[in-house]
Amino acid sequence: MADTNLQGQKLGKKGRITRERIIAATRQMIEEPRSEPLSLSAVARRAGLRTSSIYNYFADFTELFLAVIEPVVERSEEAYICLVRDYWPDDEMDMRCWQFVQAFHQYWKENTRLLHLRNTIADQYETRVLLLRIAMARKVILLLGRQLGAPASRTTGPEYDLASVLFTGLERVVTIATDEELKAHHPPSVKPRFDGATLKQQSRLLALAIMDERARTAQLRTGTK
Repeated sequence: MADTNLQGQKLGKKGRITRERIIAATRQMIEEPRSEPLSLSAVARRAGLRTSSIYNYFADFTELFLAVIEPVVERSEEAYICLVRDYWPDDEMDMRCWQFVQAFHQYWKENTRLLHLRNTIADQYETRVLLLRIAMARKVILLLGRQLGAPASRTTGPEYDLASVLFTGLERVVTIATDEELKAHHPPSVKPRFDGATLKQQSRLLALAIMDERARTAQLRTGTK
């Protein structure tokens, strides 16, 4: 929470309430399926403020969007990242991967419009949102790299390359699975895949990749083929 406005003045109770009012109005508009196009002027109308008032707290729409998504980013740790921090034993691999994929999917379901908008803005090469998206992915990729057998002493190498591929696939599957407008245009024979079957196969692929990479690493260490 910012404790000053853009002029560097300390926010009093009224200023904090106004700032939260702007953020809440933005979140409401994002969550509504058929809201008017997002802009600072549209947010100002929803919040019952003049557009000039918003500029006291946010320099542009991207800065406002980052304030809206901040608590969602913070919840990612307890939502799914925490599940990949502990080492996954081989005999629990299928279960651990499925728990992680389900948790990641649930996080997207709960915040779907906000996360889809994050990707849309990032795809337009808005640097601040693009860097946020990369940072969120990077946390998981580093942890998956460790699951694949990479030592904590380095953050590059084949394990992290594979982790990047695995996470990219997982995020793509979950992105499609939570895109209701896209799913509405899928033929009936395709829709059930995104009600669980595709997620289950993504979990299976993750487990197979981790086990295979661990076996490959073990062979390299022992000098066997």
